[in-house]
Amino acid sequence: MHRGTRKQRRLHRVVMLGYPQAQILDIVGPLEVFARTARWLRDHHHLQRNAYEIELIAPSPGLLETSGGLALFAARRYTETRRADTLLIAGGIGYAALMQDRKLLQWIRNQASKVERIGSICTGALLLAAAGLLDGKSATTHWDYCDRLAQIATGTRVERDAIYVQSDNLYTSAGVTAGMDMALAMVEADRGKAVALAVAQELVMYLKRPGGQSQFSRHLTAQRRDDVFGNLELWMLDHLDAELTVENLARRAGMSPRHFARLFARRMGMPPAAYVRRLRVEQARSRIESGAARAKRVARECGFADEQSMRRAFRLLLGVTPTEYRARFAGDA
Repeated sequence: MHRGTRKQRRLHRVVMLGYPQAQILDIVGPLEVFARTARWLRDHHHLQRNAYEIELIAPSPGLLETSGGLALFAARRYTETRRADTLLIAGGIGYAALMQDRKLLQWIRNQASKVERIGSICTGALLLAAAGLLDGKSATTHWDYCDRLAQIATGTRVERDAIYVQSDNLYTSAGVTAGMDMALAMVEADRGKAVALAVAQELVMYLKRPGGQSQFSRHLTAQRRDDVFGNLELWMLDHLDAELTVENLARRAGMSPRHFARLFARRMGMPPAAYVRRLRVEQARSRIESGAARAKRVARECGFADEQSMRRAFRLLLGVTPTEYRARFAGDA
């Protein structure tokens, strides 16, 4: 407790690495969370000094044009950075130009061993991967770049549905606004849930969307697949309470069960049974988030044999039970 109190009294420096054609909200969103927390603590806890200090750095000092056309000012080059406790790497289409910058990647690698924690927003995770920091870790990025991340960081478990992922002192988040969810999680770790909740309320946000909450709508994703599997998935989403066996799905797709299972796994990234289980868990999770009262009814409507089957599936995919998920979501919201 004494050590924690001393840590809270110390100024915590949050440094964001931006660059030309970075996404502006990837930069200002998380930094606003820390800045607003510092102001809230001054106003409500009567702190005499800021709890957080924020700084934007870049490959070159001066104005950097973001991908939306607005320019931000970085007072310092990254090599001139003073002490950082939290180092964040912004995302945006400009990340590709930095992937071959060996000096920058080496600097990121060196900083990772010095800072209290390091994190990325959106495609910033690809820079962490290029710096060799994601090997043996779990990580996420914007859903449209997950395949790219998996290709670069072959030793990384890519969490494709996650809003943000914490793996030891390394944080990665999905696209754009997810960086603010990640920043709130960091504030909660530093200052406790009550402070993070108060800041979230001031920012008109949830305290946090659960780390495993899906980044995107399955219905929209299925509609983008203009083929037999896209049409099949749309049908599955509307009939999760049906008997979705390989044989029944293959019959609907007009294929033999063996050929269907092989093509499905290649196209969708997992066997049919695992995919059906994921769809059912996502639907059940959505029902719980919307306030569905009875677990038995949720299990039946989402196609689980019983509550215990749903419980096991939640444990496997989310690491929590439906009851724990309900309590977490209610507390966060």
